[in-house]
Amino acid sequence: MPIAWIGYLMIQNNMVAKATKLIVVGLLTFFWNLFFLKRLLFDLYQEERPDKERCHNRAQVVGILGVQAMLALLCNHLAGSFNPIGMQQWFWMPVAGFAGVLLRRRRHMFLVLFITLTISTAHEYAMRGLNPAVVWTCGQISTSVFIMGCSFAMTQASRQRMNTARLAAELRTANAQLELQAEQAALLAVEQERNRLAREIHDAVGHSLTVVGAQLDVAESLMKQDPARALDAVQKAQRASREGLAEIRRSVASLRATPQEQRTLAESLTSLITGAERPGLKLVLQQSGKSRALPSLVEISLYRCAQEGITNACRHSGASEIAVHLDFTSDARIMLSVTDNGRGFSRIPENSHGLKGLRERAALLNGEFFAGTEQQGGGCCRMIIPA
Repeated sequence: MPIAWIGYLMIQNNMVAKATKLIVVGLLTFFWNLFFLKRLLFDLYQEERPDKERCHNRAQVVGILGVQAMLALLCNHLAGSFNPIGMQQWFWMPVAGFAGVLLRRRRHMFLVLFITLTISTAHEYAMRGLNPAVVWTCGQISTSVFIMGCSFAMTQASRQRMNTARLAAELRTANAQLELQAEQAALLAVEQERNRLAREIHDAVGHSLTVVGAQLDVAESLMKQDPARALDAVQKAQRASREGLAEIRRSVASLRATPQEQRTLAESLTSLITGAERPGLKLVLQQSGKSRALPSLVEISLYRCAQEGITNACRHSGASEIAVHLDFTSDARIMLSVTDNGRGFSRIPENSHGLKGLRERAALLNGEFFAGTEQQGGGCCRMIIPA
């Protein structure tokens, strides 16, 4: 609009050549602004564009504003004295608009405003004198500050909207990840509880049935020769079956099966050994170091190790003597081992549920578990737990 108006006035005053130059420069400025508005400014309002594509370095910003200032000054020079109702001041509006969009700091915008105001006022003073230069300065300040402020406000609003959209997307992603982790944690908790119940039921049922079977075999063989010892074996089988049933009920009810409730670990092991003894099989409990209180999970794991070791020795080792050794000598760890004088555990499959459960118990407590044949012969189950 300013170019068309001023060019028309110049043509009326027979300044066709100069008017043509002004119109050409004006069109060049118009299309240059349009190109950069599309390439550099419009991208600022696009949420799908990466941040690195929306940012401009210092050299780009200085180049854009410098070209704008030179084109505005050239238009001012070609327009000469034709300035209907301050139309020439609109030549500088693109500089203010670009500065408001491209610059993030207010002091940089004030610097651009000061430079353009100085250049345009100096040109006006040189062309028309002091009074027109003062009027020009007042009009230029008001229009430039208004355009620059509006552009800056719109740009800040766009940036805040994009930040809000980006934060919302990040929150949605984080929420989806949390939901997935919660589902995985729930599945893992269910799996761990199933494994715990499986270990408890296997350990309780396996040991109890082994003891019951062994004692009933003893009772059957002694029924005629020694009825008193046969009756004692039957009573031991009854106690073992009742204890096993009680442990199964506690496990099914998701309670922590602790055979040593109200008893120390040594007392629980003594009761375990007493129930497993039979003619031709000697079981002894040995202890090193001074007893100390242990966490319940450590005690139940050690108790299960003793159960499994005695059961395997009775089933596979063919031993006549089994020793359960409880070692308290180290302040940093507790060790329980079950050794026998038989032929070892070479026939026990590695995928045994009992041994697998003991390995899992040890791993959960950052401990170690070993089952196999010792170098000097005989089988061994050993669990070492930091405690």
